[in-house]
Amino acid sequence: MVDKRWEQVIWNVLFSIVVIITLLGCDRIKIVPAKLPPLSSERFNHLLVATSDYHSGVLVGVDLLQSELQSFESSIYSDAIVRSPENSPYFYVVNRLGADNIQWGQRNKKQVLGQFSVGRGTNPQDIAVVSSKVAYVSRLESKILLKLNPTTGETLKEIDLFESADSKTLESTDPDGFPEMTWMKLLNNQLLILMQRLNSEEGFKPSNKSQLAVLDLATDRVLQIITLKGTNPVTELKILEGELSVGEAGKLGVLYGGVELFDSNLKSLGWVTDEQKLGGDIIDCALLSKTVGVAIIAKNIYGMKPETQLVAFRRSDGKVISILRDPGNYSLHQILMDEDRSFFYLSDRDPKKPGIWVYDIKTLQPVFNTYYEVGLPPYHMVLAN
Repeated sequence: MVDKRWEQVIWNVLFSIVVIITLLGCDRIKIVPAKLPPLSSERFNHLLVATSDYHSGVLVGVDLLQSELQSFESSIYSDAIVRSPENSPYFYVVNRLGADNIQWGQRNKKQVLGQFSVGRGTNPQDIAVVSSKVAYVSRLESKILLKLNPTTGETLKEIDLFESADSKTLESTDPDGFPEMTWMKLLNNQLLILMQRLNSEEGFKPSNKSQLAVLDLATDRVLQIITLKGTNPVTELKILEGELSVGEAGKLGVLYGGVELFDSNLKSLGWVTDEQKLGGDIIDCALLSKTVGVAIIAKNIYGMKPETQLVAFRRSDGKVISILRDPGNYSLHQILMDEDRSFFYLSDRDPKKPGIWVYDIKTLQPVFNTYYEVGLPPYHMVLAN
């Protein structure tokens, strides 16, 4: 027991050193893997990564062509996600509960240029940037969707999803008064907003339904409310060849969830797999092709030794065909698709060996024998130009 405690102390010190080095503005730190092959297109040459050990947070960049780590001059919150709109030079950091603000900056300058609040205690979850002057922010502890200027923070409109929707399709509220808005996705001049519909008064227990709101960007009116097949959507909305997928975890520790698929018209095609077949609670998932998907699952989530695994499954019957990574602990966190390279990235928050693995979509094998070391454990990744 003494050795383990000292080992944790050592790792905490090492993490602190990494943070200090990063914040001192070290421009480039060489990282382990060999260089990636050249891109077939000119998009997405970088990864932006929000890293955190739950005490501190640092935003880092990975130059995918040069295999170099790029540091940013400002720290971020310990619970944060990052966004980088495809046709924008800016990035946005959503600092969640306890910070309740948005930071924005320019990737080429590797620095944060501004910050603004989105309401104390509202717990922002995501930002969808439409243009340099318009963005939407979902907040877990509010029934109001914010429309604002993403650089000044000026509120342009407050959108009550309950008032904007047909009361027959979206009931008043859960007992806590909030729909629990989380991940969002821009699609065909519409904004898709996941609503978990949890009851915070009962330990964030899922209600009898979770939903997907479809907002018309031209009018800021809710066009429709789609009730999901399962409850408690926990993954981002991901699109592959016109199909939309989302992982629904239900009540954690009970295998009632699944991966739901929607066609290009947002018609549900049902689950392509479920937690019973996957063998654990869904943490994240992604469809890689018309035939194969991958998922991070958690086992024994409330037990003495919770674990995560990366598994591959057949879309035809949802059954697991391979366990791709089994670290033996609760550390695997996010799957990010890179269609231009036919890769996907896997974040591993192992406190002893945190980093990002790179997998080949076609072979389902790691591209390198090692991984990208990004300092603190990687929490959220996005591709950036």
